[in-house]
Amino acid sequence: MRILIVILSIVVYFQTGFAQPVTDSAADSDTILFPKDFFDQSEILNLELAFDIKKFMTEKSDSEYLPAKLIYHSADQNIIEKEVRIKARGEFRRNTCPFPPYWLNIKKSNVNNDHLFEAKKVKVVTHCKDSRAVDYEDYLIREYLIYKMYNIITDYSFRVRLLNIKYTDTGRNNKTYEKLAFMIEPEKAMAERLEAYPLEMDDIKFSLTDTVMTVTMSIFNYMIGNTDYSISGRHNIKLLTLKDYTKPDPVPVPYDFDFAGLVNAFYANPRPELGIEDVTERYFYGICRTDNLYNIVLDIYKDKQEEIYELLESFEPLHKRSRREIIKYIDDFYKEIEKPDFIEVHLRSTCE
Repeated sequence: MRILIVILSIVVYFQTGFAQPVTDSAADSDTILFPKDFFDQSEILNLELAFDIKKFMTEKSDSEYLPAKLIYHSADQNIIEKEVRIKARGEFRRNTCPFPPYWLNIKKSNVNNDHLFEAKKVKVVTHCKDSRAVDYEDYLIREYLIYKMYNIITDYSFRVRLLNIKYTDTGRNNKTYEKLAFMIEPEKAMAERLEAYPLEMDDIKFSLTDTVMTVTMSIFNYMIGNTDYSISGRHNIKLLTLKDYTKPDPVPVPYDFDFAGLVNAFYANPRPELGIEDVTERYFYGICRTDNLYNIVLDIYKDKQEEIYELLESFEPLHKRSRREIIKYIDDFYKEIEKPDFIEVHLRSTCE
């Protein structure tokens, strides 16, 4: 079995009490270890990150890493400190957000443990900006919930873990503050979990990808009001080739949902060629298929309806007003798909 090593997952159960710094060889290695079920855990993970945030926000470089120190608690309450590296990532958000998303990079070490997985770096989605006028953390929570909803619909999805990060800005006299963020499962780890390989190939048409999963993905994006993706250009889409040779067609896996109507970020605009005025207006951006296939996929959404509502209703970090808005938005979707003319009016009218 392939050895799996990770950048940032940890077995963490926070308890009260005092902790002592760890100095053993495991703590001194270049890899932080954690189990394969890290992204299945629902608890908010508490971390500390210290780096020159002033420089990071000023330069927002996506080519050069900044040194940083990561601090967390192990299961036995030892304090673990790791030297890591951080650099900005993303295109739109790197240019829009004063505090953009970033890559968290830790060098790999050879550790023989079949319960861990391998990744050199992991994506962290941030709060973007501090503002009294706009609740950017609400955008972050909504996007996190979109990932969790797609996890309910299909295993062919990126898993995520919510974080509470205490930042220390070494560029501003060690000023500290806490913000929510979330980690996205590394692509290779996702592929390993799904017994697949990442496929880096552009110009793949809708018609050449896995039929059921492509329709599943397209209807999900319709549900959340998202058109900010492209299979042919792999824009906000990763492609997987399954190891099962009987399933040769690539499987699309969507990510980056901040332009979705469900998030409704003030900076999000719909694609001009679609003829819609607001991202909250749903538009089916997918391939034309038979009614039978559409109904098979829609039945998946109907079967998962209760589980999706349970997620939205029980997620504590969500503000009451946001919860009402999100549930209403999802209500509208489920009311639409129950109409006998839904496929003809909402899918066939715009499918390609």
